[in-house]
Amino acid sequence: MNHTLARHRRLYGLLRDTGTDRYRHELVWSYSSGRTDNSAELSDLEAEELIRHLEAMIKAKPTSDHPTRSGIDYRGQKMRRRILSLCYTIGWVVWDTTSQKHLIDWSRLNTWLIKYGYLHKLLDEYSYIELQRLVVQFENMSQEILTPSK
Repeated sequence: MNHTLARHRRLYGLLRDTGTDRYRHELVWSYSSGRTDNSAELSDLEAEELIRHLEAMIKAKPTSDHPTRSGIDYRGQKMRRRILSLCYTIGWVVWDTTSQKHLIDWSRLNTWLIKYGYLHKLLDEYSYIELQRLVVQFENMSQEILTPSK
């Protein structure tokens, strides 16, 4: 490989994120000036130019409330992670014997979301805008659980 492994991974991640992974051979051919169609044979400079092009494609995408093809609005991932982190903090976990670690108790979280979440739907169904209010609601609930009663 003519460039670093980290750069190669970044390139493939961007190809996947932009949806251009099926055209990678043509892109590599173009950015190597017809020298190769194998991304492992790109020089550092060529790989960096292709990465910059793919990053520009991502930045050019309009930011809207439309979910991805999988139906999940990925802009809200940080807020979803905040809720999952709070699940660990308040003890909404189960012990998994196969992985030998605590995992999120999804049945408990989903039950709470359906019963008490302000829109009464599952976590992945909340849009970016809706998640802001849900995080505040979940933080308030977890604060009540963690605060000792007198």
